[in-house]
Amino acid sequence: MRIAAGSFVLFAAALSAQSPPDRTFVEEVDVAESSVVIELPRLGRVSPEEFEPDDFVVEVNGKRRRVTGVSALDLKANPRPVLVYVDAVLSKPETVRLGAGALARQARSLTALGPVEIAVDDGAPDGVELRLGASTKPRAVQAVLQEIAGAGLGRDAYFESENRPAGLPTDVDVMLESVDRLLGEAVPRCGDPPCFLFWLSDGFLALDNDGVRAADDLAVGLSGHGWIVVAMALHTPTPDPDFGEPRPVSFEQWKALMPGVKMAPSGGDPSRLQGLVANSFDFYVEPRYEPLRWTAVSSCGAALRVEHQLEAEFERLERRLLLRFASGEDPVDEDPYGAFLPVEVRLAEVSRFADRRKFRRWLGLVPAEERLRYGRWVKRLGAPAFRPALGAMPRSGEPE
Repeated sequence: MRIAAGSFVLFAAALSAQSPPDRTFVEEVDVAESSVVIELPRLGRVSPEEFEPDDFVVEVNGKRRRVTGVSALDLKANPRPVLVYVDAVLSKPETVRLGAGALARQARSLTALGPVEIAVDDGAPDGVELRLGASTKPRAVQAVLQEIAGAGLGRDAYFESENRPAGLPTDVDVMLESVDRLLGEAVPRCGDPPCFLFWLSDGFLALDNDGVRAADDLAVGLSGHGWIVVAMALHTPTPDPDFGEPRPVSFEQWKALMPGVKMAPSGGDPSRLQGLVANSFDFYVEPRYEPLRWTAVSSCGAALRVEHQLEAEFERLERRLLLRFASGEDPVDEDPYGAFLPVEVRLAEVSRFADRRKFRRWLGLVPAEERLRYGRWVKRLGAPAFRPALGAMPRSGEPE
């Protein structure tokens, strides 16, 4: 077939006018991001660096959000703020002594997380006392904690005698003021989440509207502002009859030693109980422990009862991941939660880690998205820096 010379010239000119095939145009779009802390799933020897955004599913207030990044908490390169908060108003002297002493022995691990501040709330009219400003020196942290452990602090004002003189605050007033002081001290200190809060307290009853509101205010406010809470209501283990000295006990041994309903270990169930949800046992044993445990669970933290759990908790803190996702536009009139929104994080059904459910696949079952341990709340885009009055708020799912 013969091609006219003029047609060839026009065709060549058209090709030269086109853009080179290897040139790409990318439109940059600023995406507002939020973040939440999750605990590294138990996937054998998988390291945090092996995770990718597509491995996770994030839902905020029931709506899926696009995961934009996942990274380990590199505490050496990016230390996090640490606050040791001693609530001497709602603590027994034993709780303050054991908790402060245990943290003093772990001073080096504390400062490895980041600069440590130590605050004591003894109910004084002038507010919370800052015993130590931000310090990365283990000896300084240890000295202050040892001083607190030996000072006999701990008034446990919530359970004072009913024959108190007239004019003293009521139990409800003491509880609500303690909650407000803790939030007032913690929230402004965590400008770049996540942050670590070691909270020494015996908790409070959450049986009526005031107690439920206070417990939810703490859980939502601390989690939503980026705190990872390690609540510490330590007690003295049962003495060993052969030696007359306290002996270390495991979590399940402690459960058996405590009065109340006795339940056997559940063999892998996250609640570690049979027949009861995770919070039921501690509710029957010690109702005041429930707000501590709920606040810890909501922040992807931990609630400790015996000292030997503390060292293991420092190791678990290294297994935290920071999950970033796109912030959505949530109209205020459609948002029943005020300044904070409930979050849920799951391991994606279709991911590189789906093969760990081989047994279910052999049975012909489709692997479901698996829930993880994560911070339960996130601050809504454009919400005020400090919490409003939250009131008694519905909880985002049952704690694991």
